[in-house]
Amino acid sequence: MNKVISGSNALVVGGTSGIGYAIASRLATSPNYQFSAITIVGRTKPQAMPAEKISFRSVDATSMHALKEFAQEFRSNSQNSPLDLLVMTQGIMSFAGRTETPEGIDRKMALHYYGRQLLIRELSSILSHDAKILLVLDGLNGSPEKLNWDDLDLKETFSLAHAANHCITMNDAMIQYHALQSQGSKQFFAHGYPGVVNTATPKNSAWYFRAVSKVASRLVGLQPEQCAERQLDGLYKAADELQSKEIPWACIDNHGKVIGGKKEWSEEERRKIADHTWGLVDRT
Repeated sequence: MNKVISGSNALVVGGTSGIGYAIASRLATSPNYQFSAITIVGRTKPQAMPAEKISFRSVDATSMHALKEFAQEFRSNSQNSPLDLLVMTQGIMSFAGRTETPEGIDRKMALHYYGRQLLIRELSSILSHDAKILLVLDGLNGSPEKLNWDDLDLKETFSLAHAANHCITMNDAMIQYHALQSQGSKQFFAHGYPGVVNTATPKNSAWYFRAVSKVASRLVGLQPEQCAERQLDGLYKAADELQSKEIPWACIDNHGKVIGGKKEWSEEERRKIADHTWGLVDRT
């Protein structure tokens, strides 16, 4: 990408390893990105920080309460510096069944869906007029037909496949929800599909790729640095391309290209998913 992207603050949640760490590193070291401050959020501080201007915050991203506390503190500390880029890659690879947090949310779904949406809402007041928001999970395979509308949090009908489908599909719906809530601004929301990535350990891979082992990822997977480049550059290219057509959202594939043919959710569908989401994350 030839364009130089500059801004005040960038926040990468899940930036302590794998794709998130590679994205934070690219933001800090690439001449194409010039942010005054970059914050990475995760459970454990990386052994090596990629640049001096990157700061770290330890947060349990499975806890809605902890995320709300973090967001409140981040808002307070931002003062007059807006948040220009919000990237969320937090996740876990687990073949365990439903494992609830103390707040009653499946741990995998808390990371891959509920916590991400909560942070967008809680940080919306400090997002800049042209902020970019990127969720990295799977912007390719979501479909409304995969939702159980009567059990969106899968309290009664949980399986790994259902959890994967619900997380990716509801993220699809909610990028449109947030984009339409921010009409009148130049904010842009994207859901990225990274594909198979050769991360350091299986826990950093998308958890629902059951058939992908460490060996397979080394053979066919992208390096995290390649994935970071494609996702970040694809985000800004998609924003330039689609906002000229007054489209404030996109799903991006593993080559950084806009995925065509994605469903435009109805207002009723968006509202039902949003109401469910806020009801659950605000329950505790």
